[in-house]
Amino acid sequence: MFRYAISSVFVAVILFGGVSLGQAQTDGLLLYMPLDDGGGDTATNTVGDDGTLVDSPQWVAGKFGGALEFNGTSSYVEIPLDLSPQAPGNGGALSIAAWVKVLEVNTDGHGQTRQPIVMKGGGGEWEYALYVYDDFGAGMSVWNCAGSGVAEPSASNTLTQGEWHHVAGTFDVTNGVTVYVDGAEVAQDAPGGNEPCDGTVPVRIASRVDGQFLKAVVDEVAMWDRVLSAEEVALNMTGALATAVESSGKLATSWGRVKYTY
Repeated sequence: MFRYAISSVFVAVILFGGVSLGQAQTDGLLLYMPLDDGGGDTATNTVGDDGTLVDSPQWVAGKFGGALEFNGTSSYVEIPLDLSPQAPGNGGALSIAAWVKVLEVNTDGHGQTRQPIVMKGGGGEWEYALYVYDDFGAGMSVWNCAGSGVAEPSASNTLTQGEWHHVAGTFDVTNGVTVYVDGAEVAQDAPGGNEPCDGTVPVRIASRVDGQFLKAVVDEVAMWDRVLSAEEVALNMTGALATAVESSGKLATSWGRVKYTY
């Protein structure tokens, strides 16, 4: 199996025409939280400010190493970063990816049919969210500031309850939103609100500021200020980002994490 893992990495490098594994996954990286801390009230972000655990999400085993389990009613992680995809000329380009094991849906009493994996925005400055829906679907929203313009494609029955799935979404103002589950495109929608706001609300994992909460185990949360290709989304599933951010002195650990995927 180890030989197969090595071969998979070489194939991934070939897919990118000789671009290294690290370059493929870290180019434009805004946020990477492997959620391997294993304890405490802080979730490490390898490329910026760390996240703060709110109302005690639980450290548990993840898809790769550790993860966090959220109770669906009150627990979340807040990351004090303004990750608004608003760089001049960027066209609002954004990608979000995470491994998610949905435990239950419709647990927060909020009255809406969705719960956020990753969310940024609030009243008057809605931005974006990667979602789980009550029909065990995956989707992504990107709003304009007022929330009146939105692209929100989703695909029902793409997430099996109690099983790990890789969920990713991408956006730019030309192509709109594309949603992937386990590396396959499952939904797409044209841009509905142009670029999202440059808002001030911090990023949250498993919560929305107006009372939506996700009951799930979440691992390997990442965001980029560009649109990942379908090949890059598939590469991210293998744990390539964890490998890319390891130093050369931790090569053995890196290979161990790649091996863990198979």
